[in-house]
Amino acid sequence: MYNANEMKLFGSRLSVCRQNRNMTQEELAYRLGITAQALSKWERGVGLPDVSMLADLARLLEVSTDYLLGIGQNGGGLGEDNERLQLQEGPGRFLMNGLESLEVQFGAKIVPLFVDNKFVEKVMTLRKELGSEGYLLPIVRIRDHSLLEEQEYMIVAHTNVLYSERLETLDENTVDKMIHKLGECVRENYHEILNPDLIKSYVDYLRDKYPALLDGVVPEKIPYSLLTETARQVVCHGNSIIYLPKMIEVMDCALRDEPALTAGQLADRIRKVIEREDNMYVILGKRREGKH
Repeated sequence: MYNANEMKLFGSRLSVCRQNRNMTQEELAYRLGITAQALSKWERGVGLPDVSMLADLARLLEVSTDYLLGIGQNGGGLGEDNERLQLQEGPGRFLMNGLESLEVQFGAKIVPLFVDNKFVEKVMTLRKELGSEGYLLPIVRIRDHSLLEEQEYMIVAHTNVLYSERLETLDENTVDKMIHKLGECVRENYHEILNPDLIKSYVDYLRDKYPALLDGVVPEKIPYSLLTETARQVVCHGNSIIYLPKMIEVMDCALRDEPALTAGQLADRIRKVIEREDNMYVILGKRREGKH
């Protein structure tokens, strides 16, 4: 447990890091999917983020979680961390842009629509909705882009455009429509959004539920990179990420006998196991196709 003084020190470090990244409280809150009020409480030392959010917070601020928590600090000074932050303002920011798994970018006339539109709450609602379907929504970065047309927006994953639209009209429902389209893009293109950090989040959750399946297997026998690429190929064929435990089981057995199998070969073996005619989702999928 952190005492009041330690919470204030955490808040001070958080505030300085955010300002060194030239971000407002509102911008950082948007990227984390929380309210600006919650972030303000952290910076004032009257609250702490959930431990599950620390990794994303540290990544966005380009510091270590140890630094934010004051682990290994002598006297709480910024020292080398502050110098590192300043050095990363140049290349660091551009490198991070290429790693963002999900962004909504838009032209100048759309910017005012995001002011006081409860965007954070709406994204959190979408996050819960997708979570009930098995999709883990990463941090959604929002920003304006000077090269986009004034009423144009794009949904981008790892710099690849999943969807773009030039809006004819802008009104109070525009942001809701954009968030709805974001949800559609996540469902239809989850293979484009998956990355090792998301896969690790799934694995960390599953590890508590299925220790016999995962302990000593991921990442010891199955690296996150191989699991991510295999999962992408399985999901790309219309299968759900809810099959991840089965994917790991099949991969563990297959790699035990043939350690040199590629992600494509592993994905083929997984698909043979899960795409059975008596699979409930296969049956329901055929029913849906029959109605169209």
